[in-house]
Amino acid sequence: MFIRKIATRKLKGKSYFSHRLVESLRTHDGKIQQQTLINLGSSYPIPEAEWPLLSDRVKNILCGAQLLFPLPDHIEDEAKRLANLLIKKHGKEVFPGELKEPTCQSVDVNSIENADIKSVGAESLAYETAKLLNIPEILAGIGFNKKETECALASIIGRLLKPGSELSTAHYLRDKSALDEVLGTDFSGMHKNRLYEISDRLFKKKDSIESALYQNEKDLFGFNETVTLYDLTNTYFEGQSKSNDNAALGRSKEKRSDCALVTLALVLDASGFPKKSHIFKGNISEAGTLEKMISMSTKDAIIVMDAGIATQENIDWLSENNYKYIVVSRKRNQTIPEGVSGVVVKEDKDNKVTSYLVKNEDLKESELYCHSEAMERKSNDFLDKFKKRFRDELQKLSDGLSKKKGSPKKYDKVCEKIGRLKEKYSKVARFYEIDITADEKRENITSIKWAYVAEKQSKEPGIYCIRTNQTELDNIQIWQTYRMLNDIESAFRILKTDLGLRPIYHQLTDRVSGHIFITLLAYHILHTIRCKLKAQGINDSWDSIMSKLENHYRVITSLKRENSKTLHIRKSMRANSEQLKIYQACNIPSIPLKTILTEN
Repeated sequence: MFIRKIATRKLKGKSYFSHRLVESLRTHDGKIQQQTLINLGSSYPIPEAEWPLLSDRVKNILCGAQLLFPLPDHIEDEAKRLANLLIKKHGKEVFPGELKEPTCQSVDVNSIENADIKSVGAESLAYETAKLLNIPEILAGIGFNKKETECALASIIGRLLKPGSELSTAHYLRDKSALDEVLGTDFSGMHKNRLYEISDRLFKKKDSIESALYQNEKDLFGFNETVTLYDLTNTYFEGQSKSNDNAALGRSKEKRSDCALVTLALVLDASGFPKKSHIFKGNISEAGTLEKMISMSTKDAIIVMDAGIATQENIDWLSENNYKYIVVSRKRNQTIPEGVSGVVVKEDKDNKVTSYLVKNEDLKESELYCHSEAMERKSNDFLDKFKKRFRDELQKLSDGLSKKKGSPKKYDKVCEKIGRLKEKYSKVARFYEIDITADEKRENITSIKWAYVAEKQSKEPGIYCIRTNQTELDNIQIWQTYRMLNDIESAFRILKTDLGLRPIYHQLTDRVSGHIFITLLAYHILHTIRCKLKAQGINDSWDSIMSKLENHYRVITSLKRENSKTLHIRKSMRANSEQLKIYQACNIPSIPLKTILTEN
């Protein structure tokens, strides 16, 4: 066994080479024939002077020979990588069911070793789901060849299973995952630049991929487009993002307004599957995005939106274009209407929601006023907490008047301080009347007093209003349709927490957009898996599903036979009871991939 450098072609006076691991074999007629075991590529990092040492070590690993003297780490690591590739590539594949009779052999139990232990359960589940959604066919349809499709699937599934940067995904694919075996390829040489390149190509075909994927999901689950959910979120960057056209300072929903932001707009079906996405600047006005995003929605579907987008201008546009809508009202000072009987739309141990339906003949709308006891408790707790903080700050300011140093006493300074406190605690400052007393010259403040004024509360806590032009709907129908907004909020939460959408470390516009789009593609697979599990009564979170599958491995077991030859067995572990339930619910094999037997 040795490594050979072979000239492959000559172009414009430049020679191109390929490196191959080669073995000499004697044929039946006594002749010596050389067989290429592995193609090592055009640029091989191991120096030529170390090739004999490396090839000998590969052969020793395959034969189970012990290492007498330690080798440099880079030689040992590369030898193990090549040996594992040879075992996978040149072994005999068998399914457990193909072994009709027991295979008994005498082995040295002291020689048993395990190597190349990689996770395979979650990878198999994700890939089978990707095939169910016809993602490989979609990629082939937009011009991806086999290797590009494999790399795209690796990037998407890597984001799904181990969210992170392209660098961490490449490390996961090389060293931690058996996804390459699941795909029938080799990722031992995976580099982050391949993932960058495929990210750019995927985003360029974004509209085609989203359209085809959503159509496949409609066909697979047989749902109708009855409701369209629309909302926006934003996420932040590490760094200044000067090369990103979409980066802008704005109001961060993650309380990171100190960082540059980018905004993701998402249209979902009632089933929770994304229909369309778009990336806007971080400071985009939510209300100004509606027309661009809703244009692809069918007129038969009800548009459901939160208050941030439901401006009167947007509602007028929906009405003029004959769209149905259910939106959260932006009306201030919402109170329960008088003379209207309430209908309970939800009641459990944690919450009770009572609704009051009013017909607005002028606007040709129905308005549903809802009172949530849980929301009222939360609102009151919030107000009580900030009232206490406001009073404590006022008391601290008052106590400082009697101190000699360290606290403001001047009239202007104290007034400025009180003004800042009112601005900081604006939600509760209106409940208090503050009286300040100054000395005769109005130079210093002598006392600060405050009194609680309950009459200044202008809005009943726990009240919100839903408005719709579907006047034929009753209380329960309107409220339940509105509650579907939870699906899009859940999608944003999963994108940010489980799928690593935040924070973003890229600095270029296309790279940022590609990062977000790959996360969305991963969400399609995630949501499909969860839908299939829920249909079988498994309602686990994605984090719980991953924790159950993370210890399902594929491993090489090597052992010495009585004839001094070494037997290598590459095999997936048997699924435990929790893993088995997941695989059965998704209708995939519980033991992924075939067993591979190799003898040296």
